Amino acid sequence: MKTEEFIKILERCSKNEASREEIALVDTYLEERAKKRGEEVSNIEEVKHRLYGQIEASINREHQTHRFKNVYRKWAVAASILIVFGTFFFAFVDFSTKVVEVTTAYGERKEVQLPDGTLVTLNSGSSLRYPEKFNGDQREVALNGEAFFDVFRDTLKPFTIKTGKLRTQVLGTSFNINAFQESDSIRVSVVEGKVMVHDAMAVKEILLPNQQLKYNKKDQGYRTSRYDSSIDRAWSSNVIYFNGTSLAEAAKILERWYNVTIEITDADLDDKMVTGKYNDPKLDETLESLGFLMNIEFRQLSPTLYEVTPIKKAPM
Repeated sequence: MKTEEFIKILERCSKNEASREEIALVDTYLEERAKKRGEEVSNIEEVKHRLYGQIEASINREHQTHRFKNVYRKWAVAASILIVFGTFFFAFVDFSTKVVEVTTAYGERKEVQLPDGTLVTLNSGSSLRYPEKFNGDQREVALNGEAFFDVFRDTLKPFTIKTGKLRTQVLGTSFNINAFQESDSIRVSVVEGKVMVHDAMAVKEILLPNQQLKYNKKDQGYRTSRYDSSIDRAWSSNVIYFNGTSLAEAAKILERWYNVTIEITDADLDDKMVTGKYNDPKLDETLESLGFLMNIEFRQLSPTLYEVTPIKKAPM
């Protein structure tokens, strides 16, 4: 492939305008280039996001500087892309910085203060990875699970949370992210400030307070909506909030909350919906209430194992 064609593909990728075939081509090239340098790239999505972000910033600078010289601007943009691409593998990760990982077991929550002063409340069954020091011009962390972020404001260093293919970027604000690996979706709910959510394909949204973005991992589709942000962050105040929640999802929430296993014996029960709020809830009281509301029974088979069955109506 000619250099000019590859530059055009990189520019389209940075603007989320590339086809799937072009994205796959760049993926392959990045992996091969890393291997030739003797580096192991375990997260190609991270590499792409950093590269495209740097390319887009470089393109914007060239457009602003050379607005009146169209021919010169064309070659300046091309040169800027090549410079970014050529130096990228030396700069996209600071391998000398130690990575810290904080995890929570089922039935456990933790509060973490990051090196920049950002406060993170980590929900049960979650993990957070972040560098021991935020070097360079970025503050990047990786989340699996659920966490509430109160980000320390720094206009010179954007704060980015990586959750699979989705990126949430802010300067300073508070918001909740629900991104459990086993879940089919990722939810970002904003309490204060502005949040930008994007991926490598089509998603690029700005969220304001009491707005939520729900991202479908399977088809990479998403929708935004007005939302009571206190619902998604209720867990951080020791409140279980079911809001049109399926029994299958409610069971997973209870498993993480109480460190138990809940088995649903009838697949027809999975999609039954429940709405309810439980303040400082105890397990037996919560299960009793859910059983009454949903006409089901939670049978305790061992100290940490429960079986869910439908309550059959007595014959008339």
